[in-house]
Amino acid sequence: MEITTFSAISTFGDARAPTSFMRAAAPSKSWDYYAAALFVVGPMRALVAISPIMLCVLALNQLGFLGAVIVDSARVVPWMLYFASETLFLIYYFRTKHRLGQPHAAPPQIVSDLAARRHAPTSVVAFFEDMMRHTPSVRAFVEEWFFDRPMEQLTRADMRPWVAYLYYSKEWRDTSAAERHDIDHIVTRLFTLAKVHEPTSAAPLHRPLHPCIRHTLDDFDTTARPWMIYAITIGMNTIAGGILRFAGFRRHTLTAGLHYWHRPARASPAAEPLVFCHGIGAGLMLYFPLLWLLLSTHSNRAMLLLDMPYASMQLSDEIPSKATMLACLQRMLDAHAIRQAHWMGHSLGTAVVSWVCHEMPHAVAHATFIDPIVFYLWKRDVAYNFLYRPPSSGLELLLWYFASTEVHIVNIMRRHFWWFNMVCFPEHLPRDPTTGALAATVFLSSHDLIVNATHVYAHLLRAGALLQADADEDDDGLDDERHVVETIWWDGFTHGEMLLHGHALSSVTSNVKTRGPAAAAAHKPKWHWTDYLAHRFQVADDIARREL
Repeated sequence: MEITTFSAISTFGDARAPTSFMRAAAPSKSWDYYAAALFVVGPMRALVAISPIMLCVLALNQLGFLGAVIVDSARVVPWMLYFASETLFLIYYFRTKHRLGQPHAAPPQIVSDLAARRHAPTSVVAFFEDMMRHTPSVRAFVEEWFFDRPMEQLTRADMRPWVAYLYYSKEWRDTSAAERHDIDHIVTRLFTLAKVHEPTSAAPLHRPLHPCIRHTLDDFDTTARPWMIYAITIGMNTIAGGILRFAGFRRHTLTAGLHYWHRPARASPAAEPLVFCHGIGAGLMLYFPLLWLLLSTHSNRAMLLLDMPYASMQLSDEIPSKATMLACLQRMLDAHAIRQAHWMGHSLGTAVVSWVCHEMPHAVAHATFIDPIVFYLWKRDVAYNFLYRPPSSGLELLLWYFASTEVHIVNIMRRHFWWFNMVCFPEHLPRDPTTGALAATVFLSSHDLIVNATHVYAHLLRAGALLQADADEDDDGLDDERHVVETIWWDGFTHGEMLLHGHALSSVTSNVKTRGPAAAAAHKPKWHWTDYLAHRFQVADDIARREL
């Protein structure tokens, strides 16, 4: 497994869509898919389904309605209590799903929501044009949102609901006259940029013919699970808290749904503090391999670890808005007299880092993005891979069951995931005040199940090229290292797999030390047989499917 460091110089109408898996052709299943289904997902789902039935059967038996043979109460009552608890939890699940599943009544809008950015768009159309500047194939961009339907088959009636969702987070019927004017302008521009003639018909079409992805408006697809899963994740979070306290951290609450752990620097001279933002999963405990290495190699830094229970399967649905999050983070920095920090995020945590980079650049000494979801976010990859892709491997099935269909995580992704306020344009990243270089490092996993790492890396290359082209208008055209987008590529890794490999974790901690792209260290892989055991399901099968 190879770690490579790259220095790239500007190198629907209103009708409800069918359920997610009906919209995408199901690929062939791998052997580990069936293994995961048989031994993990199947038993979990069966337990949820049979609990109400077993409760009724046992209750009727104890009441004598199922024949003369009545099972001893001492043996039955514990099982009745357990099945009753699962049944009550199932009722809680359905009530929670109904409550959280309603579309957002007042979704944020691009111009007002991005007004605090240093490079705030003046209009939706201006934002669209800036986006297209980074889109090499408009045809491919459009078609993938329609499940690879050829663009020649897409009518204006198909395109309008999709554009209304993409740029206004609304149904077409709910848009204003001014918004409809902009939507029609964008639709026309898309056909023009894609060099596709807009389909015409004798009678104008008023309803879409082809389904598309509209993740904040589509069905709230979730799956019930036993309460024991939450008991495990809540227990993990409790244990993690005890370990962090033992390590010298103190927990602080910023607002409902947002906490952080703080430990002051233990050595001098003190370097800038490090703020870590975790991703979706079971909270900070999953990141202990990385956090412990950071603590041991950077004892001269204060550490602040964000704790977001809504993304950690803690039965929490309090999701702070972007404005609330940024205000709380500024208050956190002020409480510890921190002027600037090194911000590090993984997966969903990179959305927080993106917010800080765009709207609090004064607080950013450097930004590290690990398995980032925020670059090239207008492509369908994150939405499709996390919410719509039919699982075909064991790892994909586990991702689908434990994350993609968990009711509180779906609440994040389908009702609070506004791509346009999370997206990070590389050219807008903060710069080092001394050198003027981009103060950011990106770590990509080649076989990421959520992010298309190859496309993201190409996007970073294009962004660097655009920066260089803009700079050439003002200088002699020589390559300028200030436009370098530092990217470290983990070959063969999937999303989050770096936590299982010591040499990958070392590459992250070493990069925190070096910071600047010019001084980035080269990291050699150190294979051990345990790395193979820890590797994800069937790497070879995934590679083969990608090559087909």
